Amino acid sequence: MRTLDHELFTTIVQQADIKPRVKKELKFVSSTAQLAADWSDYELLFISDRTGDKGILFLQPGEDLYIVQCEVARRIVDSQTGRDRAIICDFCFTWQPGGNAASITFIHAETKHKVRFLCCGDLACSQHVRTLTKSARVSRAQLRESLTNDDRVARLKLKLTRLITQLGLKVVEIGS
Repeated sequence: MRTLDHELFTTIVQQADIKPRVKKELKFVSSTAQLAADWSDYELLFISDRTGDKGILFLQPGEDLYIVQCEVARRIVDSQTGRDRAIICDFCFTWQPGGNAASITFIHAETKHKVRFLCCGDLACSQHVRTLTKSARVSRAQLRESLTNDDRVARLKLKLTRLITQLGLKVVEIGS
C-alpha cells in the first residue's frame, strides 16, 4: 500500500468528483499524514474542511480506492428528551455514547438523493473494529460481541462495499 502524502493527496483530490469549493477548503494536516502513514490498517479515512463538518471520505475496502463527499452531524438529539442519543455505528457496529454519536450524509452520484447513516463521531471505525480504542472495548462489553477482530474487519469491508455500490461510486485511478 502507498503512503498518503501531501502530493498524492493533492493529486487524488483534483481527480475526485467533488465540488470545487470543498476541494479548496480541504486541508492535509500533519495529523492526517500520521493517520495515513499505514493505510493498510484503514478502510476509511475522513478528511475535513476547517469546520470539521464537511469533507471527503476515502474508502478502501479492497485494493481499489473510492472517494465520496460527505457531511457529518456530530450530535444526534432525542426529540422527546432533548438529550444526546447513543447509537450503534452502521459501519463498524460500535456502540457510541451520545457524546460520540454522529450521522453522516452522502449524495448519490447519479440521482443526487441524500443517503444518511449513523456513525462514530470520530469516524475511527478502522481502529474500532481492531479493538484499538476505548470505545471499542466498551462497545464489545455492552453488546456482548464475540467476533474476532478479523471478523469485525471483514464485516466493515462488506458494509463499505455495499455503501460504494449503493452510492454508485467510481474507482479513483492513482498514478504510480
